[in-house]
Parts: sequence; C-alpha cells; structure tokens
Amino acid sequence: MFNVVTATYNRKHTLERVYNSLLNQSYKDFVWIIVDDCSTDNTYELIKDWMKQSKMSIEYHKLTTNQGKPKAVNFGLEKCTRDYTIIVDSDDSFVSNTFEDHKNTWTSIGARENNIAAVWTLVYDDDGNIKGDKFPEDEWEVSFQQRVLNQKKQLKGDKWHSWKTEILKQHPLYSQPNCHIGESHTWNEINKKHDFLCLNIPHLTAHYSEMSLINSKKSKKRLATGYYYSSYYGLKEVSTSEIIKHKYYHNLAFEYVKSRFIFSDKKLKLSTGKYVLSLLIFLGLLPLRLLNKVS
Repeated sequence: MFNVVTATYNRKHTLERVYNSLLNQSYKDFVWIIVDDCSTDNTYELIKDWMKQSKMSIEYHKLTTNQGKPKAVNFGLEKCTRDYTIIVDSDDSFVSNTFEDHKNTWTSIGARENNIAAVWTLVYDDDGNIKGDKFPEDEWEVSFQQRVLNQKKQLKGDKWHSWKTEILKQHPLYSQPNCHIGESHTWNEINKKHDFLCLNIPHLTAHYSEMSLINSKKSKKRLATGYYYSSYYGLKEVSTSEIIKHKYYHNLAFEYVKSRFIFSDKKLKLSTGKYVLSLLIFLGLLPLRLLNKVS
C-alpha cells in the first residue's frame, strides 16, 4: 500500500530511529525506499546489514553526486510503485500505529478519494508536545483557499502527510542549488488542485538537530536565495488580482522584493507587472515592518 521515501546524507547515526519505527509498525504493507545522497559515513554498510537481517522490504539507491534533499526525494518518488507515499526524514521516529491509521483513513475516504491528495496529521517535538497549531477541526477536508488564503493567521508548526503517489509524482519538490526552498510551496501547488484531509492525530516525532537543513547556519546570501526562489515559485502562477486580494501573497511579494537586494535570477523572475505590484506592496508594508523590528 505505502511507499516510504527517505533521503539521507551522512545520517548513519540517526537512521536507526526510522528503521526501528518501521519495524514496529502494526501495518506492514510498505516498502522503504532509501535514497543515499552520496554519503561518506558508510551508510550503505548499515543498510546492507538491515537488508540481510530484516523481513522488511527495503530498496537502496545511492546517487553518484550529492544533489540535496529535494532532488534525492524526487529520485525516490520516481521509484514509487504503490498507491500511497509517505516521505520520512532520516532522523524521524513515529508511533507504531501510524501506517494502520493512514491505511484506515484512506479506506474510509472511499468515494471522496478522487478529490483528496493527502492525509495530514500532527507532529510531536522532542518533549512530546504537539508542534505548533492543531487544525481548526478534526477530519478537516480543506482546499488551499480555506487552509491558507482565508486564514487570518497561518497555522504554525510542522505537519506530516501521506500522499496519493500519482499526484505527488506530478509535483516534484522545487529545487535550486545552494538554498532551501520550503516544501510547503510544493504542497500549496497541490492543494490548489486537490483537497487535503487534516486529522488532529499526532504520529511523527521531529527530532531537533543543529545539522538539519532548516536549523543549520546559512549566509545572508544563501538565505536571500532561498527566499527569492520560494517567493518566486509561490507567485509565478498567481494572478495580479489574487496577489492584491490576499495577505498571504502580500508576504510573498515582500520577501521577493527584499531578497532581490541580495540575489536575483535572470532566468527565473516574475513578470514586470508582478514585480511592480510586488514593489508597491513592499513599499506599503516596509514602514510597519521596520517599526515592529525596532519596537
């Protein structure tokens, strides 16, 4: 039923969390697809032992060059053959009934399945507390308009997901060299076409790591590069009327203009009209943001 995709780079010391979580699953109809992003810490030796010892179905693929997590995940998605896919980070752990809950949810969706691309659930932190906000209601079947554009305050905190493989393959993660583009921008593009079913059930524990992609220290240019591409991808298919109408797009427009002071890409840039609109939004928001920064 499930493809479980894990991209890993020099995470031999944390992968056992994922392995043990998978071993302990009450529902075992899954294949673990590991994409090794050219690790140098003998990750393969560890996985080779697991493949010998365990009855679990494990596929191992090693990339010839380090390409970054998004491309490694996208490579893994190409290998997926089952109907549903879960992306698991190389340092995650999750409760034993996770896959059973997701299987039961997809089964119960029934006739609605054609409208739903993903099942979203909550995430624990290291202390066992739920990270960020719960969903406004349980079993919340929601469009992008409802989940993002109509919200006065954006939902905070990590969320975890199982996806219809066919849909996820049509929307590979955005990727650019030397920067981090939030996966949320890919999820948003999917949500504009398909609903998500959101459950107030925590399954995953996201462990803090200073070496993680999000928590690692980045230069000002690298940060600006990430903001540039994130805001570009978030705005490029959006009409000017929608940008004017919604606060969410105002924030993206602000980040797009702000990041251009440090980085820009001549091949990937907004149209002149959208840039001018973004600049006007930036100038309108700047005084208040400066005031909030000094107060």
